Amino acid sequence: MGAGIAWKGARRRFYGEYEGIRIIGLREDWARRLGVFICAPLAACSTPAPIAGPILEPRIFDVREARWVSESQLVALLAAARYRLLGEVHDNPAHHEVRARLITAIAATGARPAVVFEQFDLDRDEALRAAQAAGADAEELAAAGRLDNKAWKWPLHKPILEAALTTRLPVRAGNLSRAELGGDLQAAIDKDSNAIGYARFHAAHWSEAQAAALRADIIESHCRKLPEPVVPRLVLAQRVRDAAMAQALVSDATPGGAILIAGNGHVRADLAVPVYLHAAGLADADSSSVSVGFIEATPEEKRAREFPRQVIADHPGFDYIWLTSPVARDDPCADFPVPAARSGGD
Repeated sequence: MGAGIAWKGARRRFYGEYEGIRIIGLREDWARRLGVFICAPLAACSTPAPIAGPILEPRIFDVREARWVSESQLVALLAAARYRLLGEVHDNPAHHEVRARLITAIAATGARPAVVFEQFDLDRDEALRAAQAAGADAEELAAAGRLDNKAWKWPLHKPILEAALTTRLPVRAGNLSRAELGGDLQAAIDKDSNAIGYARFHAAHWSEAQAAALRADIIESHCRKLPEPVVPRLVLAQRVRDAAMAQALVSDATPGGAILIAGNGHVRADLAVPVYLHAAGLADADSSSVSVGFIEATPEEKRAREFPRQVIADHPGFDYIWLTSPVARDDPCADFPVPAARSGGD
């Protein structure tokens, strides 16, 4: 049996569980809430360009151009891309409502992309297809995909499913199951390099700086309480899941491309799914992608003209950052159980 962590009874929406490495719902922004500032090794901590233009409502920031953009401008940019990666803080209802609105707006442009969900495991994809073909509503589709209602706090994602169904966009699964992530993960990757995105895992460029950045992100999002032997396996699992979601986007893309619904950590262009979308020799002729991070900010922060600079520093890897109000929640680190590492070689 491989090394693992037992933390039964933990509140999974924040720090998941480690039985076959199912890690979902981590608070990607909790390091900032704890006052932790990490200058990612991938980007120098240099002074950014001045922020251009008036502050618009809603608060959507174009990272590359250092300017605020309108929702209609973002929709036009998303519609023009082949792959649209829309992040989330899993328990923030506003993030799901906004993304449902974006899906509807993208479809209104005439684009007919597939909508790929982190929340559904790939082994439920055929069931999702059959349910949608039979005219399932959002509740029935969630049941067909065996959505973990407790972990994902259903019905938070219901507006997104409803938007996809109303606009008649195909709903697809994108995540790996516990079974696929269990056992000797590295051996499985090496043995079957063509399965569930493993080819993209091998082909993608992955530097020491990227490895260090992802490692730091995982440690911080687990309140710095992970046993050291567990960290490399969690990093590997995160990378494999990102590669699998990238493969799902490519495999399920329609002529109108695809949309990914996933946590902020999975849509980062520097560390996550886009890395594998653009893997050497496997990228589509048109592999254009846009990553949107949905980040919580207080009203005072949203009004501050210079705030995006701090957001970018704390949340690197997004093309656009959509600021929303935070939701009230307990500090997940206050009662985070100290996980006990189980011995045993892979």
